[in-house]
Amino acid sequence: MNPYFPTKEELDRFASLEVDIRFAGETDGFWSFVGSKSSQRQTRYAIKRKSGCILAWHNGKRQDKDFLILWKMLEKFPISFFLLIVPVIQHAC
Repeated sequence: MNPYFPTKEELDRFASLEVDIRFAGETDGFWSFVGSKSSQRQTRYAIKRKSGCILAWHNGKRQDKDFLILWKMLEKFPISFFLLIVPVIQHAC
């Protein structure tokens, strides 16, 4: 059991309190290719910034559907919103 995450029993006990538990984390990724650039692969991960604990990761193609697989893995965490920051200089059209 990971000590950074509350157990089901602990969450049940917290339910009777007026406490809102939230996770602060971020997603990132790195990509490479195998053989040729037409075989691009990307590893995306979600990390809890304060502890450095990896919440979830997915290795796939550089497509939105692969990001959604990672997002689905994060459903068990009480994420209230998601903010995507894309540096304009790095991703200019």
